[in-house]
Amino acid sequence: MLSWNTIIVLASIAILIYFYFTRNFNYWRNRGVPYMKPTFFFGNMIQLLTECETAGKSMAKFYDSFKGPYFGFFALNTPQLVLRDPQLIRNVLIKDFQKFQNRPFYSNPKIDPIASNTLFAIKQPEWRPLRAKLSPVFTSGKMKMMFHLMNDCGKNLKNYIDKIVGRDDVESKELTAKYTTDLIATCAFGIDANSFVVENSEFRVAGRQIFERSFLGILQSICYFFAPIFVKIFRFTFIDQQAAAFLRGVFTDTIRQRETLKNRRNDLVDILIDLKKQETKDDEFKFNEDRLVAQAIVFFGAGHETTSSTIAFTLHELCVNVGIQERLRKEIVDVIKKHGELTYEAVQDMKYLDMVVAETLRKYPLTPLIQRLCEENYYIPETGLTLEKGTAVLIPQHGLHWDPKYFPNPEKFDPERFSDENKHKIQSYVYLPFGDGPRNCIGERFGLLSSKLGIIHIIQNFRVEKNHHTQEPLQFSRSPLLRAKNGIRVTFQSL
Repeated sequence: MLSWNTIIVLASIAILIYFYFTRNFNYWRNRGVPYMKPTFFFGNMIQLLTECETAGKSMAKFYDSFKGPYFGFFALNTPQLVLRDPQLIRNVLIKDFQKFQNRPFYSNPKIDPIASNTLFAIKQPEWRPLRAKLSPVFTSGKMKMMFHLMNDCGKNLKNYIDKIVGRDDVESKELTAKYTTDLIATCAFGIDANSFVVENSEFRVAGRQIFERSFLGILQSICYFFAPIFVKIFRFTFIDQQAAAFLRGVFTDTIRQRETLKNRRNDLVDILIDLKKQETKDDEFKFNEDRLVAQAIVFFGAGHETTSSTIAFTLHELCVNVGIQERLRKEIVDVIKKHGELTYEAVQDMKYLDMVVAETLRKYPLTPLIQRLCEENYYIPETGLTLEKGTAVLIPQHGLHWDPKYFPNPEKFDPERFSDENKHKIQSYVYLPFGDGPRNCIGERFGLLSSKLGIIHIIQNFRVEKNHHTQEPLQFSRSPLLRAKNGIRVTFQSL
């Protein structure tokens, strides 16, 4: 039986722990900011992880419960500000970008040398010179040079679907992941991944390992954004180490072969080799092996997941909206006939396809939040709030994309929102599939082109139909990224 002294000591420790983890819970109240009511230790993270299917939909639910320009949120006991007002979003992303240049993503090369050296995670003053070095990789000229590589992957996708026509057990996300695995492998690494030939090819397995993590792995990744203290204590890695080791080996071997054989494919490997060769002693940012490998791995991981999801969600909407599918097919056939073949210019000429993909990214925002870190005290004159240095700012894409104030009847898939006649009516800074401002997604042009090519090769050759496995509306898994709970089931029929 415990003595009274022991009980008093334990009670005192418990009280101290309670007050430590709740010490900031009046932070937003004291500043007159409406806020989510936090709970001990977790703040608002419990709601974010458990209330809805995805982090994005959870944050959208919070977004809908407030009406002002912003509201307060607690990541454990750390206060963060969630923006609702488009003008404030513009100021953070563009007008006052100098005060919000970094993301609140924990970066430590000793714990995860890959994640910490990616363009996504790296901080100023190294971010700007790295961005400047990588920006030429994604110009329209570079896309044209890679187009034939990407188009060959589209042809392989078409040939594979030829073999599964009529089946009702096709999971389109897995199908499109094979396509994007092959596409990224050839464009980034110069390697044929053979995902349509070899079941569970090494590249396809690596793609799954990066994003299809266990619940514990997902929590580890979330800690990099919301609870870096646990990354420091437990040395969590953001990127699966087995996948990172495989991709590192492939990339470094490819570089050695290129440098030895002096052959070029005008892919990411060649571009990164050129960047390293062009370095001078005065360069602010210099590539070492970790930094080279980091860019290749994030290119593979981010491009693989976002592109495959975009195509799969588009296929779902086309199978339940037959009229839209038929109109899109007619445009694809007519434009290819006009250009004589499928070319880079033909893809750019497909205006309705652009509308369809834009609406997919509106209805199914692939990432839940845009995050920025306040680098110095920031005064908001419209409300009188001073945002303290070190405060994270969150922009909820799902909440904005589904706000009926900006997108009436948001659950409806309506590409006409993005027609030439209508798109100028959309409020600026509420449609943010790739972010905005100097730190927007650098791979936007590549992601859109690879997504459109996959859709073109499918719709040009097949009807996409519902079957008894098709869910409408889709249900979503509890995960940071948007994922259909039971897959995206469709049937392909030959035309």
